[in-house]
Amino acid sequence: MSESTSIALVTGANRGIGFELSRTLARDHSFHVLLGSRNASSGAEAVSTLQAEGLSVELVVLDLGSNTSIFAAAKEVEQKYGRLDVLVNNAGIYIDKWVPESGGNVRATFQETFNTNVFGSASVTEAFVPLLTKSSLPRIVFISSILGSITNQVDPEGGWIHFSGVTYRCSKAAINMLCATYAMRFRDQGWKINTCCPGSVKTDINMHLGVMTTEEAMPNIVRLCTLGKDGETGTFSDANGALPW
Repeated sequence: MSESTSIALVTGANRGIGFELSRTLARDHSFHVLLGSRNASSGAEAVSTLQAEGLSVELVVLDLGSNTSIFAAAKEVEQKYGRLDVLVNNAGIYIDKWVPESGGNVRATFQETFNTNVFGSASVTEAFVPLLTKSSLPRIVFISSILGSITNQVDPEGGWIHFSGVTYRCSKAAINMLCATYAMRFRDQGWKINTCCPGSVKTDINMHLGVMTTEEAMPNIVRLCTLGKDGETGTFSDANGALPW
């Protein structure tokens, strides 16, 4: 890779949306992709698949539940490249064992979900801010969901209002606020920081019950990863445009 090659880190990229995004950025936009994976063996397998396609991809072991892992990953990228151009906070879990009035361990479900989806994403973002600062055009993309839209949830005519997933919904609402906070923090420095809903995508997280393939979910996510200096910041969108916060 040359010094001008853009470097992107995608968390939770050993499968699903993160895997396809890693492939698309490397194949179609000549990125060098750091494929983040909590599990080293599954991450190595994913990297091997993409490298066999001739793509510039390497593994970064990154466990969002461990500060030690996060700091080690940031140190590794710093020592190898000295900068990061794009951070995609994609890693997330859906473990809603609890719904109102059904019993279950409410506190444990919230703690486990927020530890990965929110606390982990916040910790990763903050750890990589110094490296993003070294980029000529830093971009951060948070993978969220329309399920995290408070406006949509309180609208009797809103879509998905009968979907439970309370814990997951709350974590994605928090992700949206996290994005908005970083967007304001770095607005004057020209950073492009946005959050997006990929849509109802067939992945392991929903037992492949979505309506879109991972390939079909790519255009808007990739667009946000490749924004130029005149691109937007502080937005929440999907393939059809702006979404209500």
